[in-house]
Amino acid sequence: MKPTSLATAAFLRFSILLLLGVALLKPTVAQADIVTLNANDNGKQVQLNVGDQLIVRLPTISPRFGWRLTQAYPGQLAVSTVHSLPGLSSGVPGAPATFEIHFQAVGTGGLDLALVSAQPGTSYSSLNGFFHVFVTIDKPGVAKNVNVTEYGNHSRVQVNKGDQLAIRLDNTAGSQYQWEVMPIADNVIQLITPPAAPTRKKPKKTGKEEDVTFQFQALNPGQTTLRFLYRNATDNNAPPKRDFELQVEVPEPPK
Repeated sequence: MKPTSLATAAFLRFSILLLLGVALLKPTVAQADIVTLNANDNGKQVQLNVGDQLIVRLPTISPRFGWRLTQAYPGQLAVSTVHSLPGLSSGVPGAPATFEIHFQAVGTGGLDLALVSAQPGTSYSSLNGFFHVFVTIDKPGVAKNVNVTEYGNHSRVQVNKGDQLAIRLDNTAGSQYQWEVMPIADNVIQLITPPAAPTRKKPKKTGKEEDVTFQFQALNPGQTTLRFLYRNATDNNAPPKRDFELQVEVPEPPK
């Protein structure tokens, strides 16, 4: 082989090795996921990371009618687009139309994502005008605040060690009934802040709805059940009016 050919081959080998080294040193960009839900996912838990997209497709009787959020989720889920599709996309065979809403996960946390039919009684399926999933949004190395309302009753949530878990329950102002958290038998999660009395210049009118919030922190990996009873504070023997139960899982931290 001629000297010029040897030099050319050596140069090509050096260039390839250089390109491979640059590729190996280049930081890897995390790929955002797209999670799609339909009517069959009602009541499930959804795990997202910051940057992921969430698409929800629900049946309607007409493209004119859709679904609406029961509340906004600032700093966690942002709505990007909303439109209608053919009925087959909703997960309900025979549905005339599908309402589709796109979300972007913009911040960490946990929330009850609840939607109701824009036209009551026209949801076209066994959903009965109500769709609910529990969403947790993670970011590596960042503890999050997870908020659960009574929409999440008898559901399951996953929180990481160090996360804060707030459970907000409906209460009636001036009522003898109060929410009471049942003893927690393990060391998975701990009550750190019992519900505080509302601070208002004027007391809320008796009989009106108000929220009480219980604050917990995830301590150790494991599974536990949080249970609350809405009981008569003046009569311990009276049966509770209602209850709230939440299955909580704290996974082993990644190694």
